[in-house]
Amino acid sequence: MNDPYRAHAAFIRPAWPVRDIWRVLTMILLVELIFVLSPVGLVLLLPDAARDAYVAGTSAFGTLLQFFSFGVAGLGLVGLLPVLHRRGFWSLVGGRSAAWAKLIQVVWAVGLVLLVVEMLPPRPFADEAVMMRDVGTWLLLLPVGLLALLVQVGTEELFFRGYLQQQLACLSQSRWAWMVFPSVLFGALHYANGYGPADGLIWAVWAALLGLACADLTARTGNLGAAIGLHLANNAFALLLYAVADWPASGLALFVYPYEDPAVLDYSLATLLDPSVIVQALTLGFWVLVMWLAARIAIKR
Repeated sequence: MNDPYRAHAAFIRPAWPVRDIWRVLTMILLVELIFVLSPVGLVLLLPDAARDAYVAGTSAFGTLLQFFSFGVAGLGLVGLLPVLHRRGFWSLVGGRSAAWAKLIQVVWAVGLVLLVVEMLPPRPFADEAVMMRDVGTWLLLLPVGLLALLVQVGTEELFFRGYLQQQLACLSQSRWAWMVFPSVLFGALHYANGYGPADGLIWAVWAALLGLACADLTARTGNLGAAIGLHLANNAFALLLYAVADWPASGLALFVYPYEDPAVLDYSLATLLDPSVIVQALTLGFWVLVMWLAARIAIKR
């Protein structure tokens, strides 16, 4: 029987020469520190108008700044890599041309599936309460928005499915180590995206499932292309199509729902037992599965 992860051995090979656990822990600490402190630095460096837009993240400019700011942590990772592990950027990616080819294949496949779903009834954009922004302006901003999202998802994939997956796979052959642990960590860091315990937990579980899908694709292909493609397609549809007015990262969406104060909504753990919330959580998990299957078909593995 063929090993579906046979390409993974070549992918992790650059991490073998320097694989001390203290180096991995140091990298996790330093990259997380850069990620936490970079918004503070940007707030201090940006002029008043840009700073306010960045903090709010509700305008197109502010949303773009938020997405591009992920690149600071990415640069930190790339800068620390030769210091701690004596290797460079492309060792995280796993083959430049192959990664680019898989990225394009998966973006098109997953994007097409999501587009078909969007066209099926009930159509959210047919709701009379939904406002549609100027299409011309949205199309002009679309390439920049996709580039900003590529910086965002690329940074996350370089760290979680590149660096961590490679280094942990050298320390243990167990999939719990190199596949599950980075995905759970990825999910846990998304808990803060929620407005309360229940919302945060749904965010965390969904992100962990997405992380598992990306880890699997990386192991199957031996590069980050498919994982970045899946992540990019997901975030593009989530952030460039729909948003709630004046909510964070809402500045690039084409369709905007009326503002709703999240403070008045119930996000306590008790709401996890609400049937509508259960259906929402199961639906999110189902769509991760659908996107993963679409990516698998695209890469033919």
